[in-house]
Amino acid sequence: MVGRGFFLVFVAVLGLAAKIEACVPLAVENLRIHPNGTLTWDVSTDETCVADSFQVVVEGDREDDYDVTVRDTFVDLSFLKTCEQWKFYVTPVAAGVVGHQTRLIDWIPLPRSADLTIDYLNVTIRKRHDVVLNWDLRNRTHGDCTLEYRLAITDTETATIRDVYFTGRSFRLQYLSPCVPYHLALRAVNTAIGGIEGPIISKFVDIPAYPEDPPTLRSVNIGPTAIDMSWRLENYIYNRCPVENFYLDSSTGTNFSIPILDPAGRPPVHISVSGLKPSTIYNFRAYVKNSGGVSTSVPMAVQTKELSGGQS
Repeated sequence: MVGRGFFLVFVAVLGLAAKIEACVPLAVENLRIHPNGTLTWDVSTDETCVADSFQVVVEGDREDDYDVTVRDTFVDLSFLKTCEQWKFYVTPVAAGVVGHQTRLIDWIPLPRSADLTIDYLNVTIRKRHDVVLNWDLRNRTHGDCTLEYRLAITDTETATIRDVYFTGRSFRLQYLSPCVPYHLALRAVNTAIGGIEGPIISKFVDIPAYPEDPPTLRSVNIGPTAIDMSWRLENYIYNRCPVENFYLDSSTGTNFSIPILDPAGRPPVHISVSGLKPSTIYNFRAYVKNSGGVSTSVPMAVQTKELSGGQS
């Protein structure tokens, strides 16, 4: 009986030891780096093993690595270089048993004290629908890893405002209309501190006049002695330079010039060319003139239909 009891106790002890050895800590959660340089994490709510320490390894991209063991769920890393990318590894340890590792790749974000003042704003108008903005920060001691920029574009004719967010220190605007003055207001935003915005730098930009895009043929109705055409002009949104005339030059020697009042909708231009000969090829060129000049012409060749027996 004693031997049997000893065996049962021994088995129980082995089972308890196995249970203890099986207690491997779960990976930590919500690993993040804060603007003040503090790395924090949370213990999983499903954790059954009590971690008594955490192994923290930090690897830089310049072979500058750090290794520390802490008992709290945070570690002060404010000595690391701001706006350099780092790899953070946190591994919980419970009674000497190493748990599962969690990795984070991130920048040390900009601090609250970072100067967000923009030193200058250059606007270069390269060509129609191609406006390039360039700028820089007054103080780039910290870098700009957690910065984004907010550009408010005000159409002074319609008083509409469009906000655009982006990163980098240049931006291309490709949707501004010629002949329209715009007000551009740019500011830096520190996204690491809940969106702290820096002072605004602004500039007025007047996009010079540019000719219309060539008109496009919307519909054509061909008869024996007449041709009816409908031409679509460039959308008013993309070019608000006042349109003056629509031209249609014909190989017949009869050229058409149609004044355009330029309503905001810019409806199609309808033209009827009559007095033509049946079964004859005619060549046309269509183009538009606005305050920026004359558009590229669109060539068009049309053959009239045959004259039926009942027509003259």
